[in-house]
Amino acid sequence: MRAVTQGILLALCLMGSAAQAAIVVGQSAPLTGVAGEYGRHLSEGAKAYFQSLNKQSGGINGEQVKHIVYDDGFEAKRTLDNTRKLIDQDKAVALMGYFGADGTYELLRRSWLEQAGIPLVGLTSGASSVRDAASPYIFNTRAGQQDEVIKLVTQMKRLGIDRFGVLYQDDAFGRDGLKVAQAEAKKAGLGIVATGSYKANTLAVESAAKKLAEANPPAILMISITKPTGAFIKAFRGLGGGAILYHTSTVDFDELVREVGAELAHGLAIAQVYPYPWDNQNKLIREYRTAMAEYASAKTPISYASLEGFIMAKLVAEAIGRAGPSPSRSRVFQALSNLGEVNYGGFRIGYGPTDRAGSRFVELTIINQKGELSR
Repeated sequence: MRAVTQGILLALCLMGSAAQAAIVVGQSAPLTGVAGEYGRHLSEGAKAYFQSLNKQSGGINGEQVKHIVYDDGFEAKRTLDNTRKLIDQDKAVALMGYFGADGTYELLRRSWLEQAGIPLVGLTSGASSVRDAASPYIFNTRAGQQDEVIKLVTQMKRLGIDRFGVLYQDDAFGRDGLKVAQAEAKKAGLGIVATGSYKANTLAVESAAKKLAEANPPAILMISITKPTGAFIKAFRGLGGGAILYHTSTVDFDELVREVGAELAHGLAIAQVYPYPWDNQNKLIREYRTAMAEYASAKTPISYASLEGFIMAKLVAEAIGRAGPSPSRSRVFQALSNLGEVNYGGFRIGYGPTDRAGSRFVELTIINQKGELSR
């Protein structure tokens, strides 16, 4: 009987060890607040990929992946608190899918990634303050904000627009975008006739809308996130503003159409840094949509935000797989540093020992009269 009892205890201990062997991937994202919808969709896309991987392939090298997400509410301090917890308590081997530029900048300023030796894969911000940071532990998955602005300014010039206004969020992300817009406008021979800003994590866009409506430029470039964008469009159009509107990829068109309606959203041109999520001829998109249908919340729509999370998770899994069984942070970091180029259905991401750019892919889309997104 004693031998049997010891055998049961040994089995339970082995089971406990197996349960603890899950590979932890950590994420801090805004699940609530003004950026909450984008953050939820981002994390749902990642969750769908990891759950599909665990169920269909048994995880990575026989080990299950545990995806832990904490809500930062788009606040820098909460981003830092979440990161400390993911590193020290949850023992994550990699971080992924961070949203706010200010929170990420503070993380880099304190050298926490270097101290922990942990890679961070994927930022939704293309701001140079974080994208061009000296840290080798940041692995970008999207084109930079400069790439997007160049595309949008080039399109304006092609249409004969010679001047424009800028709406920007007053933080590292928005100020960087304004700086890029000023530089690219000068190169293209276009003038910026007015700028308007709003405080980050608020919808206080009224003064910016008034200023830009009074300037009456033929076009406005918006470097903002979805809810403030919606509030601005309502206020700007209500003041008689008739400018053509251009936006960086940081707006979720689906959420925006719900916020302002198809009529007000119609004509908005948006730069996109990932493949079109409704292209069912694309292998990556078919894989993404299958996983979303099976494992994501029914409330989560097909969107660029969830596709972004899916791609980030796929890339993290690729690196963990190359790192081998029972991966450490250092082995995952080395796997990413030497990844080379991977091709996901024509969407290419690549890294090298000193290359962290990831992707330069940018294409333009437009919201049509039905409130749908067209290429």
